[in-house]
Amino acid sequence: MVFESIPYLNYLSSYPRAFVIFFVLLILLRVGLYIIQRIFVKITSKTKSDLDDIILEKSNKPLNYIALLISLVVALQEISFESGVGGIVFKILYTLLAVSTGYLVFHITDISLMRLWKKISEQTDSNIDDTIGQLVHEVLRITLILIIGIFILNIWGVEIGPFLAGLGIAGLAVALALQPTLSNIFSGISIVLDGTFKVGDVIEVNGLSGEVYQISLRTSRIKSFDNEMIIIPNSVMAGSTVKNFFQPDISIRVNLEFGVEYGVDPEYIKKIVLEEVDQIKLIDKEKESQVVFLEMADSSLNFKVRFWVDDISKKWPTHQEAITRIYRRLYKEEIGIPYPQKTVWMRDEKNVKSPSPDDKKFSSVKGKYFADFGHEYSEKKVEEEKKEEVKEREGFLKKFKFGKS
Repeated sequence: MVFESIPYLNYLSSYPRAFVIFFVLLILLRVGLYIIQRIFVKITSKTKSDLDDIILEKSNKPLNYIALLISLVVALQEISFESGVGGIVFKILYTLLAVSTGYLVFHITDISLMRLWKKISEQTDSNIDDTIGQLVHEVLRITLILIIGIFILNIWGVEIGPFLAGLGIAGLAVALALQPTLSNIFSGISIVLDGTFKVGDVIEVNGLSGEVYQISLRTSRIKSFDNEMIIIPNSVMAGSTVKNFFQPDISIRVNLEFGVEYGVDPEYIKKIVLEEVDQIKLIDKEKESQVVFLEMADSSLNFKVRFWVDDISKKWPTHQEAITRIYRRLYKEEIGIPYPQKTVWMRDEKNVKSPSPDDKKFSSVKGKYFADFGHEYSEKKVEEEKKEEVKEREGFLKKFKFGKS
């Protein structure tokens, strides 16, 4: 067995010998790791990047855990277990060792790739690189989990070759079962590559609005303005109409509708409302503000105010200031803002005669139809037009026969 060349250990029974070997080997490994870390710190202290410091900090705990597992594996080889027990113990230790090593490799690779990707993305104006970096992180994590899973299966005696062949045979069934998941994954990739939205954008989809918090392989997370996390599958996002308030830029037009009482000159309303809107400091003065006369509604004359702000964050403050200013100005001008209302006229049926289609004043249009967008139409006129068409057709046939002869 291990350490048989050391005389002192040969005088000990298996359990004390394993105990001594465990502590001695653990101390040696910890000292070795400490020396390597000190050398690594001296080398990396000359570099400007903090990547090496981050890797050293993240790898400290996994390396100590790996050293502990190696010491256990070596020490337990000095103990004779009952049939079948030793194999299970060592398989568990090797499984933990594989998981610890995979965890260490993942962190080192992930930190290095993310730092390299960050340098590349800083050289571009687009923020799509940040979203792609998150997807790369997810793909790396899933790939490493699959690799560690294969190693663990091998440790426990599962044949990898037939297993992979079985995956190929069952691939179609797996693809059908995972169709929603795969659809979400490819939808997430298409969202990123197409630039539909990115992390930090403010969007609205299916009546839900908020800031894009994260785009992962399966879902997109939107943080609402009420600080609620909305999780939507990427396939739903890709198949829905998305309103992105940050595209093509962060400027936005503010629309505000209001109504006034009948009898007021519409041009006067436009004048005083524009005077109030132009006093708002946050609006974009380079773009023209407008007041539009929309309609003569049942109870009011309806208008719409339109002005621009250079940042979507200014939309709500300017909206509130504008609607308050307009209300105060209308009140000052003694211009009413009517409630929805209806006017009911009362009439005396004995003294009021209802009109009839047989009245003399309607005789000029009797027997005539104006179905053709107001143009006069009558049956007599249609018959005359048909007779003219018949004459033209007969004349054409006579000319055709004469030319043929």
